[in-house]
Amino acid sequence: MPIERIATSTGPVLGQPERDIGEVSKLDFMTLLVAQIQNQDPTSPMDNAEFTSQITQFTMLDEMSGVNDKLEESIMVGQSANNTAMLALVGKDVTVEGNAVSLEDGVASENVINSKGPGVAVVKVMDENGNQVDTYTVELTSGLNDAFWDGMDSDGNPLADGRYSLDVSVTNSGLDVPFTTLLTGSVDGLRYENNVAVVMVDSHEYYVSEIYKVS
Repeated sequence: MPIERIATSTGPVLGQPERDIGEVSKLDFMTLLVAQIQNQDPTSPMDNAEFTSQITQFTMLDEMSGVNDKLEESIMVGQSANNTAMLALVGKDVTVEGNAVSLEDGVASENVINSKGPGVAVVKVMDENGNQVDTYTVELTSGLNDAFWDGMDSDGNPLADGRYSLDVSVTNSGLDVPFTTLLTGSVDGLRYENNVAVVMVDSHEYYVSEIYKVS
């Protein structure tokens, strides 16, 4: 007669989450070890080396569990301290990827071109309606290069305050040079996404890791 699987009728402790039977706890390990000792053959007791090996495994399991708990605690403390420090960015000017430029009191916000190599940048300034209002060139070296706009139109007349954008192309001896256009703006807000700080600059969101410079 086949023996059916033995099932327990005992449910989880009230107020506690149901246990995952696929996980073996330290208590389970010790219970199995004690049962093994109690049911061993008296004429052929467990070998000392085997017994020592099992005790060593139990000790290592206990120590690893403690180390893991401390590591998780340290990570949480570090994340908390880092997130608190990120609050200091609110109100600061940061340089991030983007081609927007704002004109205030006739002074344009800072723009930078991060070029992969030397070349010449042709910068077209576009107004909010997509009309080209100015163009100028910048000699670039490899790395970060200032691409400051003087706030004037093509005829040298001051333009009205407002929002503009830069349309940039970079070449060297007729070949395109890879580059990234950067803008500088104030951090207007901060939020956290999966414990990672996200800042709001010029109505766009950026991870803190995407900030090139804080000024």
